[in-house]
Amino acid sequence: MYLYLILYTIFYCVVHSLLADNKILKSFYHLWWYRFFYVLTSIILLIPLGYFYLKTEGIKYFSYNIYSKTILWLLWFFGLYIGYLASKEYDNRSFLGLRQIKRYLVDGVKEDREHFSLKTEGLLGVVRHPYYFASLILLWSRPLYIKDMILNSIFTIYFLLGAKNEERKLILEYGNEYIEYKKNVPMLIPKLGKLLKHIKKSFK
Repeated sequence: MYLYLILYTIFYCVVHSLLADNKILKSFYHLWWYRFFYVLTSIILLIPLGYFYLKTEGIKYFSYNIYSKTILWLLWFFGLYIGYLASKEYDNRSFLGLRQIKRYLVDGVKEDREHFSLKTEGLLGVVRHPYYFASLILLWSRPLYIKDMILNSIFTIYFLLGAKNEERKLILEYGNEYIEYKKNVPMLIPKLGKLLKHIKKSFK
């Protein structure tokens, strides 16, 4: 089952990347239905991945005591909170494709080419890809079996490549403004002091 898990995870990442490529799918990429289709397809394709994961034997790679498990759980909830903060930085209705559907049904807008100003404040002023950062914490801050190590390694590589691909599109869209932003804000691993300062501010 390990081979099936590895192959399907790679397949998922490749398909997910291709569906997100505006050059390959330029005929469909901006249509009103495409973003929702992309999200829905991504979720459906996770179902076989979950099946292969559950069917793969869980062989322990590390032995955990109560202290290490506590630390991992704290890190996991920390990652969850980062994900929550990240969700506040984006237009999640557009992210899910719901706004595009509404604009089509209400106003008849067939293509989603709405341009937004580059946001560089809040958590986006701490790390350029907060969703990926949160996902990496959630992936690695739990008791790991060998199958988890394999899965996490593939997804970590995928997140790195995905971030690079997203930045290629963002540079095309925002030009020098995004290049300057890159110079000042790290891509995936934020400065700890700046991150903690932002988290402290979020409780106020």
